[in-house]
Amino acid sequence: MAVPGPKVTSLEALEASLGGVGSVALGGMLLENRPSALVRALLRSGARGLFLTSAPAASWDADVLIGAGRVSRVRIPHISLAGIGLAPAARHAEGAAGVEYEACDEALLLGGFLAANHRAPIQPLEHLGTNDLIDGNPLVTQVGGLRGVGALTIDVAFLHAPVGDPAGNLVHAGSRWADLLIARAARRVVVQVDRLVPRAEEVGAVSIPGYLVDEVVEVPFGAHPLGSVGGYVADLEHLRRYAEQVRGGGFADYLAENCQVSHEEYLDRVSDAVLAGLAAEARA
Repeated sequence: MAVPGPKVTSLEALEASLGGVGSVALGGMLLENRPSALVRALLRSGARGLFLTSAPAASWDADVLIGAGRVSRVRIPHISLAGIGLAPAARHAEGAAGVEYEACDEALLLGGFLAANHRAPIQPLEHLGTNDLIDGNPLVTQVGGLRGVGALTIDVAFLHAPVGDPAGNLVHAGSRWADLLIARAARRVVVQVDRLVPRAEEVGAVSIPGYLVDEVVEVPFGAHPLGSVGGYVADLEHLRRYAEQVRGGGFADYLAENCQVSHEEYLDRVSDAVLAGLAAEARA
């Protein structure tokens, strides 16, 4: 049951507020702690023409947004389904009209977040060297005698944490990866948590403080089909079926069945037995 608080919201209320969003950053890393439920809400909101960025390695969440035609520009070094293969929808969209993939690596991406964190016009990157990615790259700029990347400030950051409280304090089981950098680079920070508790510090060390968080929504198994560290592992069978369906031309059907439904309907489709198995595997 959700714990009431000034920052606690619902997926339905959040969805209604996302239609005019221009740029979005996704937290987590590859198959872990990705904000999947928030991405499904963004899809249902009808938002289009998005600038999409992420932690350096994105996954299903970025892939469905790109495949659904909601994204116009991408700054993410890597998008894949890990051992299952390349992200099928993003790969198909590469080079398509209206989708621009900015050339960047981890240094250029995180340098942009760092500049935004420091409210600086540039993050110097003295060890960029000279290579095909750097030469002529519009992301690389010169300020005085410094060469680096400009600030990457975004409208909304979507993050996932296993546990949070009504004040927005978060507890991660293990690494928070680039989530703190992303939160500090965003004008608005929205977090989904598997479990909302009265006081996060009674569960564990606070990994992201509540003053950085604007809204928090409790969505059990909200990272599915990806994993929540300490709670449940990624559903590799779901990801395999997703990849096969997209490659077979069934992306629109997948979207209708899995993203254009409520979170409760989505979990019903996954089934309690599958969710319990993913949780048991995480405990093991």
